[in-house]
Amino acid sequence: MVRSTHPINAPTYLRLRDQIRADIEDGCWRLGQHLTLHELSAHYQVSNVPVREALLQLQGDGMVDMRMNKGAVVRAVDARFIEEYFDVREALHTMLLAQACGRPEAREAAQGPQIEALVRAVEEAARDGRAQELLAADETLQEELARWGGNAQALGMQASRGRLLEAVRRSRMALWASELDVLAVQDRAMVEAIRQADPTTAGEAMRRHVAAARTYMLRLLRLPELPARVEGASFAPGSTSSEAPDAD
Repeated sequence: MVRSTHPINAPTYLRLRDQIRADIEDGCWRLGQHLTLHELSAHYQVSNVPVREALLQLQGDGMVDMRMNKGAVVRAVDARFIEEYFDVREALHTMLLAQACGRPEAREAAQGPQIEALVRAVEEAARDGRAQELLAADETLQEELARWGGNAQALGMQASRGRLLEAVRRSRMALWASELDVLAVQDRAMVEAIRQADPTTAGEAMRRHVAAARTYMLRLLRLPELPARVEGASFAPGSTSSEAPDAD
């Protein structure tokens, strides 16, 4: 399924960018893999032009590094990448939680059934030892709490790099570790802190949550990768550019 926020009549390169991004996340294109224009054109059945434009967009997002006349390389994830990512995440999300604590609409939302259902989904996955379900529910909850901070610029700053971490998670077996229990406990603590308009407690919960997530990702990074997927989702080029791949 193409994960694009753009309508079918949007420029091909925008929809192609979203598809390549999704295929990196799903493991069709591996982290650190070199991608040529010809390879991508043949795979997605489009010309080199939208492929090049899509790669330039992804380079701006930090997901690939362009190579002069040689396509691009998918950004690799190592321990330093993980450390730096979570340093930034802690600062951004602590700020967003503090802002949420000061917003009446966020405090009201924290009392609602929707957020309670998300918290319980994390807690139930933790109780049952279901790693994949817990991580998915935790990410959904964290995205919701971050939105309550009301800062759209901050929300977008780590989106693409977060997808690279998702690619790491999907390329390893589902591993249960004690850090996942910490995520569930701190998720509940964050919601309670917003309900009480307590930014100090919210910030401490975020610090512990990030520390656990960082440790878990570093643990996953040491595991062997699963076999690569052989193909990604289908892509419909549309009528906004040539559908035939270039010869070179």
